[in-house]
Amino acid sequence: MAEISSLLTLQGQLALLTLIGFFLARKGIINAQGRKCLTDLLINVILPANIIQSFLVEFSWDVLKSSASILVISLALQIGCVVLCALGYNWLPFARRSVYQYGTVCSNGAFLGSALVDGIWGSSGLLLSSIYLIPQRVAMWSVGVSYFLQDEKPASKEEMRADRRAVLRKTFTHPCILAVVVGMVLMASQLPLPGFLGRTVKSLSNCNMGVSMILIGAIIGSSRMGKLWDKDCFLYCLIRLGIIPLLVLLACRVARVNDFVTIISVILSGMPMGGTTAILAEKYNGDSAFASKCVAVSTALSLITTPLWCLVA
Repeated sequence: MAEISSLLTLQGQLALLTLIGFFLARKGIINAQGRKCLTDLLINVILPANIIQSFLVEFSWDVLKSSASILVISLALQIGCVVLCALGYNWLPFARRSVYQYGTVCSNGAFLGSALVDGIWGSSGLLLSSIYLIPQRVAMWSVGVSYFLQDEKPASKEEMRADRRAVLRKTFTHPCILAVVVGMVLMASQLPLPGFLGRTVKSLSNCNMGVSMILIGAIIGSSRMGKLWDKDCFLYCLIRLGIIPLLVLLACRVARVNDFVTIISVILSGMPMGGTTAILAEKYNGDSAFASKCVAVSTALSLITTPLWCLVA
């Protein structure tokens, strides 16, 4: 029960931070340029520091085993989501289908999920969440972006090869992927960071929750959502917040995965649609209003579903 109490307290904190971001966007204090600056700061500085900090734990075979387990779970989930996107959403028009597909493959695990896990389980949970998010970060810059481009005319072979090289370069030079590599080296070698550097990394890492949730609130606050009721939006929420984490939980139970890895996997698999979906929909002339609505509604509903999954898992 103490864990649930901590989660509810954290959920209240996250909700308040999100409301602050929402208010700042509505007042025009955080505009489009401000959101871009916050996103760049978060992705390029704060999240990498947060990831490195999570790896500064004592190395053990139990940690290695748990890391390998959650990586396999995440990889299997990403493959399953890609298959679902290929077969399950053909009844939707392209503009909405691309939002469904990207929002299924790429959740808000990096911002909201990491903040939740860090707040409840500390560095041990954050370490597993960093490993879990590796396949998703690879997918979001490869197959994820391709969902918004499927309606365009086929490129030449030379353009396709150039695009693949660009995607690979962007994926494997992504600051968060590089931070995972640095963190793994530090954990395996058990080399301590120099005092000033360690304090700097920790200080930046502590900014993750506040900046992440204010940014999410600002994205929602600046969105054009129209009428709240939309059956496609609520169907997406059912899939993203209900069906996917349920399947992950059942698979973990069948495979007899340990309880800690199971609950982290279930929580991260049940995260809402990420704000990146609305950003990409806007960039590639997709249904950005629908994407914004899905971000807002799924984020609000996750404040209810996440504690329930903690109880069940």
